[in-house]
Amino acid sequence: MENRRIRNATPEEYGNIKFKSKIEAMAYKTLLQHGFEPEYETHTYTIWEGFRPTVPFYTRNKAKATILNLKKLINITYTPDFYMEYQGLKIIIEVKGQVNDVFPYKFKLFRWHIENLPDKENYLIFEVFTKKQLLEFIQIIKDEANRKNEEIVGQFTRE
Repeated sequence: MENRRIRNATPEEYGNIKFKSKIEAMAYKTLLQHGFEPEYETHTYTIWEGFRPTVPFYTRNKAKATILNLKKLINITYTPDFYMEYQGLKIIIEVKGQVNDVFPYKFKLFRWHIENLPDKENYLIFEVFTKKQLLEFIQIIKDEANRKNEEIVGQFTRE
């Protein structure tokens, strides 16, 4: 069965979760093995708010007749592959085999969205292409958590 959403991806099921690709399943298993609790495609972010246009927009319909289109423009959303929390950090992991044509634009809008959150300093975002890279990122996550914990302890000892 071909996965229409991801080019050249082979779906895989693991632990009652249907992953869109084998690399996503591998990432999930690896995160579990390292003591994390990843959630697969559970968080959806609205990265651009839709609206009802007021400026007349003329186009053509399926019958190729000219029409006035004032339909609401729908939200643009982004759902990362994995979301997890670890020692106060909010971690978002996007697993990529091959990038489609829309992803770079959505990912930039998503990063802009995160930059505008009041708790942006608690977020870490990773784009994973290989298991080796994922293992490096796991170490970065643990190092960041330790650094944040040391900062918190340091604040209390100074008082």
